Amino acid sequence: MQEIMSTDGNVVPSLCVKDMFPYQRPREKFVSVGAEHMAMEELIAILLRTGYKGTSALSLAKQVIQFFPDGVYGLNHMTVKELESIKGIGTDKAIALCAAVELGRRLGQLKVKQEYEDFSNPEAVAKYVMERLRHKTEEHVWVALLNAKNKLIKVEEISSGGLTSSYAEQRSVFRRAIACNAAAIILIHNHPSGDSKASPEDVRMTKLFCEAGQVMGIPVLDHVIIGDQEFTSLCSEGLL
Repeated sequence: MQEIMSTDGNVVPSLCVKDMFPYQRPREKFVSVGAEHMAMEELIAILLRTGYKGTSALSLAKQVIQFFPDGVYGLNHMTVKELESIKGIGTDKAIALCAAVELGRRLGQLKVKQEYEDFSNPEAVAKYVMERLRHKTEEHVWVALLNAKNKLIKVEEISSGGLTSSYAEQRSVFRRAIACNAAAIILIHNHPSGDSKASPEDVRMTKLFCEAGQVMGIPVLDHVIIGDQEFTSLCSEGLL
């Protein structure tokens, strides 16, 4: 039996996982009822494996969730170093949590690739990158590289700090396209404000990239701007 401090400052008993009935223990429960019936803190406790002195893995998992203003979703944009600032979370636990989040992202991206064969569809592009870009605190520029059938080859980051019309950035974009034998590209960048509406500068720079693409024989099919759970396609808006 352990003791933990309640929110009102009183000391209350907290069961160690080993003191629970088998059907209450996260790992045993996972096997008996399945992952879909597990509470979020139980899933996190399985990843953490252990707590620390006086605190069970399950109690620590609850503390991790409470650490974030937006609840467990906060894990989506935390680094190993940031997680280590939580009492009881060492490097191994932080890595396990970050790895689980990254695995979830990649599975989500694989699902999008299976769902959309044609990545000239801006909805496909937005779904593919949304969870990686919507929480960024500065602008990041990515490029989606497509084959002749508009299937996604891969998405690569070009720069951070916003899209520029510099020749260096243009060369970087088209050099990657040539290296992958891409037939077309789609520009992607995020707006940290959460508002995906294209600015006049976004439109101006996109047109410069389109002109460069015509010269290179690698057309720029679209420029997708990512906001917070929203996106804008310059092609769909008639701005290319």
